[in-house]
This record gives sequence, C-alpha cells and structure tokens, in this order.
Amino acid sequence: MNDDTAPATKADIGELREEFTAQFKTFKDEILRHFDLAVETIRHDLVGANRDEILQMKDKSQDHERRIVRLERSAGLPA
Repeated sequence: MNDDTAPATKADIGELREEFTAQFKTFKDEILRHFDLAVETIRHDLVGANRDEILQMKDKSQDHERRIVRLERSAGLPA
C-alpha cells in the first residue's frame, strides 16, 4: 500500500527534479517554436509590404514618365 504521508526520500526528490526538468524543456521548446513562427510571420509580412511599396513606386514612376511625355508633346518638344 502506498503511504502518501511518508516523508520524501532523496530518490523521490530526484525523480521530481527530473520530471520538472523534462517538463521545463518541453515548455521551453514549445515557446521557441511559437516565437520562431511569430518571427517568420512578421518577416513574411514585411517582405510583402516591401514588395508592394516597390511596385507602387514603379507605378508612380511610370505614371510620372507618361505625364512628362504628354507635357513635352503638348509643348512641341521632342519626346
């Protein structure tokens, strides 16, 4: 029969320490996986935002060039 009121032995404390260490490592690994996922998500979002900004700048540049050509033609300058 197991007596739950018996004093803990060094072996009992050692087992608890090992169990705690294993649980802590599992918890730490899980947190690191979540952190890596969060960082990867942020990186992906920033890459997309950067790509969008570059495309927007290219569109503005092309529109700007069209406007200049139109103005040059209306002013009678060689385009």
